Amino acid sequence: MNYEHIKNIVLVALVFTSILLTLSIWNYQPSLETIEDDYIHEVSIGETREAVDLIKPSKVLYHDGDRHFGTTNEKEIDNMMKELQKWTFNEPKNISSTITDKEFDQLVYGSNKMELVFPTFIPFYTINTLWSFHDQKVPNAVFDRIVISRMNTKDKKTNVYFVSMNERLVFESQVSSATLGAFKRNYSNQAPKWDVYLSKELEDDRQLFLPEGSSSLMRYKYYPDDIDTVKFKDALFTDPSIVRKGTKPEGEEYTDGSSLMEVNYESKTIEYVNPAKEPEAVRSGELHGLIDRSINFVNEHSGWTDQYRLFEATPGSPQISYRLFIDGQPVFNEQGMAEIKQNWNKEQIYQYDRPYFTLDISIPSEADEVKLQDGSAAFNQVKQQKNFDLKLLEDMVVGYDLHHDPQTDKILVLEPAWFYKYDGHWKKLLWNEGTEDTVHGLE
Repeated sequence: MNYEHIKNIVLVALVFTSILLTLSIWNYQPSLETIEDDYIHEVSIGETREAVDLIKPSKVLYHDGDRHFGTTNEKEIDNMMKELQKWTFNEPKNISSTITDKEFDQLVYGSNKMELVFPTFIPFYTINTLWSFHDQKVPNAVFDRIVISRMNTKDKKTNVYFVSMNERLVFESQVSSATLGAFKRNYSNQAPKWDVYLSKELEDDRQLFLPEGSSSLMRYKYYPDDIDTVKFKDALFTDPSIVRKGTKPEGEEYTDGSSLMEVNYESKTIEYVNPAKEPEAVRSGELHGLIDRSINFVNEHSGWTDQYRLFEATPGSPQISYRLFIDGQPVFNEQGMAEIKQNWNKEQIYQYDRPYFTLDISIPSEADEVKLQDGSAAFNQVKQQKNFDLKLLEDMVVGYDLHHDPQTDKILVLEPAWFYKYDGHWKKLLWNEGTEDTVHGLE
């Protein structure tokens, strides 16, 4: 066999090999199962936030004998919380069984007591991630008040009490800090400049503190800045490419055959539901995990907009909500336009409700001042409601009612008003001059 013959054979073999490789490439179909199961997509709707940005007192009270002072000023409360972050707390000890009811009242409302009032339960495990505790030891419990007792600035020591009002649980801790003197000068000594508050007696030896004078708040108007709802679709569905869009009279809906996201044009809200993850009751000790998951879930799509705070979280419940605050006051709306609500099944989200707009665009020329009735008048009016039971009254606050402008739906109004929590539900107190007052239920 000569050289030319061998060369021709090799050439033919190479041609056939090239043809086979080309055909295999044309007919190759890679398995997409792993890619679909692990589908990853990044969406940025607003911004990410930490727990320290979302967990704050709704007001701070200072008790000085029979005199009471309070503030809801957001800047002042933020500064106070930053000061507390500098402290190191000893392990809190449960002293509930050692104090009488009278001693309990003195501990919380007695002279020279600073009371930080939270709108909902806060687990020790959560506060342990925000503040410093010796050896990181904290109880498996929750609280809704923090009471700072008389401060010994000479020894740079003070007692701090973590209190659960409904259960009458008290955990005592000690703090040694070089900043106690500055804290006392900046807050305790300045408290008499805050608004004067009055104490109202409730059932079960509870006290409600309301501003003595009339509250004056600004009425605001905004052009809402809508967020493209497709961003929520891309963020919430595992594989947005298979999601189908449908329309309905009041808005639109998206579904992948399992999960559903409904968009309501009137309220400018979305409701996402994953029926396969129906919620279950959780153990009370898991509240910290629920708070942590709820924050991380929104952070995953940078979904925090405007100023929201943790507002409702109950041990044993899979539900949690963050409420919009303006100028340190809570905002309410019957259609869910002022809340970010979640419902969980252990580690999986079941339901996610929220507005799809922000209040970044204000109309300064439309702002004006509104003077509300004082705390005593509001309290007396609440008690006059039909079939009212004082045992079911939980709280009263000045806040904002969010609603559409009567002249045009394109503008949203933040109207100052009184609200009260009754039997687990927030209600707005309506004042009608010369006629019987009525209330509207919220959420």
